[in-house]
Amino acid sequence: MLLATLAKASKLVQTMHMKSVYRKVAYIFILFFLAYMIPAQENARPLIRQLNAEAVSISKIRLTWKLPKPFYAKSLLIYKDTQPFATRAQLEQTMPIAELKPNSNYYIDTVQNYKEYYYAVIARGTDGRTYDIVLPSINATVSGVRVQRTANTNLSDTELEEEKLYADGQLRELPLPYLNMLGNKKPTQLQPAVMAAGKELAAAHAEPKHEQLPPHIFDEDMISPSGGDDYFLFEILKDYFIRRNYAQSVTELQQFLGIHRSEATTMRAAFYLGEALYYCGKYRQALMMFLFVEEDEPALAKKWMQSTLDLYERPAER
Repeated sequence: MLLATLAKASKLVQTMHMKSVYRKVAYIFILFFLAYMIPAQENARPLIRQLNAEAVSISKIRLTWKLPKPFYAKSLLIYKDTQPFATRAQLEQTMPIAELKPNSNYYIDTVQNYKEYYYAVIARGTDGRTYDIVLPSINATVSGVRVQRTANTNLSDTELEEEKLYADGQLRELPLPYLNMLGNKKPTQLQPAVMAAGKELAAAHAEPKHEQLPPHIFDEDMISPSGGDDYFLFEILKDYFIRRNYAQSVTELQQFLGIHRSEATTMRAAFYLGEALYYCGKYRQALMMFLFVEEDEPALAKKWMQSTLDLYERPAER
């Protein structure tokens, strides 16, 4: 359409009665218009760039990308497959796993196995049509990504794929590693007198009783926001968390986090979920949430993780 308009402009210049020098100036203007406007139009295509995928935990893969300027789209579609995306036909045979706002620049995918996945991010134009152009390493990943393994690496792929699946909103147990420092060697049985002396010595140096930390509220949530995700989080805190209804806070925050939120709001909501679990005595699950926010709030997360470990109920001696 742009080229047709320029062709009409060129014919118009030819029909106009003007000196040759002015006609040359008009042609030069048209050439400059071709040189600068056409590339600008190409850059305006709704095509994201620099798509990157990396595993960030035992169950999450983080996607990041950059948006060109200007960028006109109605939404962004996230595609996932066990094979690299290379053709338009492959996109048509795959259902998107998420649809995001057009200004989004990241997405966190939750997976339940150790398979290797490939991703593509496609724009849906303002006219509702999908701009289904696949450019490997531009808007489609060329290297597969799998979540980090923490289980025994000797397990077969079949055993790993048959691991327990979790419903939306249900927290996954934190795997606790076991190190067999003794190998097959059996420990020497201690004499009763030695056992009694050890208990007496331990009693003299017993650890002080640890108390729970007071609730922490971020400054952003001290005042009611005008709207958006922050407003819904504020309502949960006001109705349940501040009233110390921590059991209901866990339920509400899990549902809140089940929907894609902004990165900053997700971090704060995850921390509040950790606090609610902490006050419910579910220290193992609380620790997992504090680990999730450690990268964004290292000092605060470290403080709460230390308290969680101090209060964690150890199994009674048999």
